[in-house]
Amino acid sequence: MSLRCSLFDLDNAYNKFFKEKVGYPKFKSKFNKNSFRTNMITIEYKGRTYYNIKLDLIGKTITLLKIKNMKIRGYRKINKINGRIINTTVSRELDDTYYVSVLIEEDIINYKFMPTTIIGLDLGIKDLVITSNFKKYKNEKVIEKYEKRIKQKQKRLAKKERGSHNYYKLKREIARIYKKIKNARKYLIHHITKDITDNNDIIVCETLKVKNMVRNHHLAKALTDASFSEIIRQLEYKIKWKGKKLYKINTFYPSSQICSHCGYKNPLLKNLNIREYTCPNCNYELDRDINASVNIMFEGLKLYMNEVSAYNLI
Repeated sequence: MSLRCSLFDLDNAYNKFFKEKVGYPKFKSKFNKNSFRTNMITIEYKGRTYYNIKLDLIGKTITLLKIKNMKIRGYRKINKINGRIINTTVSRELDDTYYVSVLIEEDIINYKFMPTTIIGLDLGIKDLVITSNFKKYKNEKVIEKYEKRIKQKQKRLAKKERGSHNYYKLKREIARIYKKIKNARKYLIHHITKDITDNNDIIVCETLKVKNMVRNHHLAKALTDASFSEIIRQLEYKIKWKGKKLYKINTFYPSSQICSHCGYKNPLLKNLNIREYTCPNCNYELDRDINASVNIMFEGLKLYMNEVSAYNLI
């Protein structure tokens, strides 16, 4: 079954190469994670239905082809799935841990969109997400916690004989550290995006060009650790699931320079070192990040009202 899935993937790769000109297919590297996929097959015989994939979330077991009642554990506290299993993918990471990913198809109820709340988001490095309702989500800066350990182990790895038992043993240790960084960052972002999408109907953020931002060598590591692209990606798909709306304002909108209280634009605020200031026009005390998130919210509200007006005119 997994061989047939690989043949289908190869066929799709060649079709994309000849029809869509996306690039010639490449062999899978043995140094990356190893994985195989199995499609769900249902067979009816003598009035009984047989499945090659069975998932028991109460007993924490999964049954795959030629693998029966394999113990699993995960962070999702659910007792059953409300959908149809399509396929499963078993993968082995570089630190020799195994994961099984189950693809499920389920019906999502689309409710009529009647918004009652709107929020603007400003993404930063010190605080990961700053909202227009004065809430700040702290940036855990996960890389800094493990940076010293990674450097030490990388130095030891450089002295090992490439291909030896100790070489691969140390590589697995480094892979485990990177997995901790990945999981900690993933948990934090899921927690933030879930809280925001659960409690707000309209979410507004900036259109960020992360690739251009990373070119700044002074901020590259901090920006990579912050994972702005992943935050936006999670917001986009969670918004679709929950039947809400996400608006992205223009990249060059000066959200930090405009006073959210009176609308005065202060060009001196291009200096990123200024975090708190008083508006020279209305004397209103402003926090740079919260002020930006409020301006982003107002700009998103304009986009929503324009969309509603255009819809009513049709």
